[in-house]
Amino acid sequence: MLYMFAVLLLSVFSVVAPVHGPVVEQFRAPACERCAGHRGVTIATSPDDVVRVAAAGEIVFVGQVAGVTYVVERISADVRITYGHIQPLDSLTVGQQVDEGQPLGLAESRVYIGVRVGTRPVHPLRYLGLAGARLVSSSQLLGVTRTRSR
Repeated sequence: MLYMFAVLLLSVFSVVAPVHGPVVEQFRAPACERCAGHRGVTIATSPDDVVRVAAAGEIVFVGQVAGVTYVVERISADVRITYGHIQPLDSLTVGQQVDEGQPLGLAESRVYIGVRVGTRPVHPLRYLGLAGARLVSSSQLLGVTRTRSR
């Protein structure tokens, strides 16, 4: 239910691609909260490409985790976008309101983009409508594996 609300919410807002380039590491949903996986996508970029805000929101984190610089943006009560491997603008601060398309910083040789709905990672390009047209079930978007009972 929360996921569907977030999808409807995003359909009201404009979304822009944060960076352009080939995806070099795809989203792999983890089997559990602490299990291995890749909770976003990694996009190859040229160093110093501009990284832009995907959707309007509020900056809630700017800093390093394990030596990698991340910017986290809240675009609704339960939806956050994470941008990683970037050099944030010096003027970027926690609590700052940002608009779609606004520069966040500069890319390294790659940029990580992740989206969480609540605590669940979802495929960021599909969620943001940047992966091209493709029909998928809500379980595919959420990374849920279903087994059929016979």
